[in-house]
Amino acid sequence: MIKIGDKVAPFNNMGLTGVVVGLEQQKSKEWIVGGAISPLWLVKVQLDKDNSEVTYRGDELMRID
Repeated sequence: MIKIGDKVAPFNNMGLTGVVVGLEQQKSKEWIVGGAISPLWLVKVQLDKDNSEVTYRGDELMRID
């Protein structure tokens, strides 16, 4: 689980490292047999290279040490 303060990088661009500064749940609008899909996590990341904030889905990020 990713938490605020963790150092992360997106799977598709490992050169963009940053620190998690915020977490937000987004309700899913899709339905499947048996009910709705669980909420998605949107993660705000402050990038190391220029201190800008970028938002990623939680499943697009990997924790790094």
